[in-house]
Amino acid sequence: MHCRFRIRTREIAFLLVALSLVACGGTSNTTANSNTPSSPPTGNQPPPPPPPPDSTPAISGTPSTAAMVGRPYSFQPSAADADGDPLTFSISNAPAWTHFDSTTGRLWGTPQAADLGSQAQIVISVSDGTRTKALPQFALAVIQARKSNYGHYFATQYTDSPAVAATLCEQPGVSGVVWHRTWNDVEPSEGVYDFSSYDKVLATITASRNPNCHLWLFIEFKSFSTSPVKNPCPTYLQAKHSALNSYGNGASTCFMWEPAVVSAYGAMLKAAAAHFDSNPQVEGVILQESALGLDGTYSQDVANGGTYTATAWRDALISIISQCADAFATSRCMPFLNFLRGGQSYLYDISAAIMAIPDNQVCFSGPDVLPNRQSLYNSNDAVYQVLTRHSGCRSNSAQNDSYQVPGCSLSCIFEFAVSGTFGAFPASAPLTAGLCVNSYLFWNDKTSLSATGLNYKDALPVIAAHPYGPDWYDQCSGSSSPP
Repeated sequence: MHCRFRIRTREIAFLLVALSLVACGGTSNTTANSNTPSSPPTGNQPPPPPPPPDSTPAISGTPSTAAMVGRPYSFQPSAADADGDPLTFSISNAPAWTHFDSTTGRLWGTPQAADLGSQAQIVISVSDGTRTKALPQFALAVIQARKSNYGHYFATQYTDSPAVAATLCEQPGVSGVVWHRTWNDVEPSEGVYDFSSYDKVLATITASRNPNCHLWLFIEFKSFSTSPVKNPCPTYLQAKHSALNSYGNGASTCFMWEPAVVSAYGAMLKAAAAHFDSNPQVEGVILQESALGLDGTYSQDVANGGTYTATAWRDALISIISQCADAFATSRCMPFLNFLRGGQSYLYDISAAIMAIPDNQVCFSGPDVLPNRQSLYNSNDAVYQVLTRHSGCRSNSAQNDSYQVPGCSLSCIFEFAVSGTFGAFPASAPLTAGLCVNSYLFWNDKTSLSATGLNYKDALPVIAAHPYGPDWYDQCSGSSSPP
């Protein structure tokens, strides 16, 4: 391309030359003054602050480590993020029968019999997309559902036959019976066990008009003056580990606080569990009362050359209770607690140990706490007051003396067992708290008349009028559902 220019003045010529050079692709060495502002000075101004660091999300919660066959299980953790970031949950080693929600962290499901067993090292975590926080790993065991055939039970006598037990089962409102035998009957020689007496009564009940009646096993280690068997200890333990007690007439007690005896009784409980735990008619096992009768002339205290201390008996009771709970997967254990000579305050320790066992498998009960003796209510260590403060499964027993309370009929005794209101006791006792018997109530099968002219037949209409059910829950102070 050819470019032609006509120069009129020097100034115009100079400008046009420069422009023509650019238009024609040429260059110019002339630099024009520019009014464009320069970059801002660097100076000493501080740089803008960096963005705040991302916070780690928080997660909390304590999952239950046991799930029962056929019952819903659910755990919901709590989580938050200080930055308000959206959170996502994750889980590792989740049991196959569970479901997991990654938006809420909820773990839930209903295990079946095929899921029995334990899954270890389960970890639930939460993340904000950058940082992650996890709960401590835990194990989740699937166990059989606990038997819960609550209601009225009759404690039979040694003289009762299996047919008598079945007849008691047939009475309206009666849920089952308690069958007594001595430890020596059950373990005739070391490590050899004979449960045939219980098998016979179960067979008789099954053939009765109430085949679904339930049975408690009661294996005694102490006898009384009227007991037909004077020494209930296994023969191989009698010489070194038993002695006469204060009840007289040759009655004896095993030294239940001694390690050798605790171990032997635990082995027997394990054998009983292997034989009966899977039987739906066997509700559980009762552990005989904690009052041993080895006092006064019959003392077995360390100070008197024996081995007894209240601490040793407390620790042995806790061990026996724990062994019972370990042995029976679906049945309940029921220690009858009343007196620990020299250490009555230790009942609170035993109560705490019972409550620490999951799912109310063990129930706090007692043979002597219905209104027959004011001493049972006078202090904070009295068994009634310990029982009313026990927050787990609680039960009670109307024994012989409980049929003899002046001014209190058997209907009154039932009302006391449920609501704990009977005006003969000190104002300091928790009379309005009640025993809250929302599990089991045991009645003694007393065939002779009491001082008030009552026997077990008088209890039958009371039982029939108050069968176990929602109305019983309503009468139970502090609870509206069974344990």
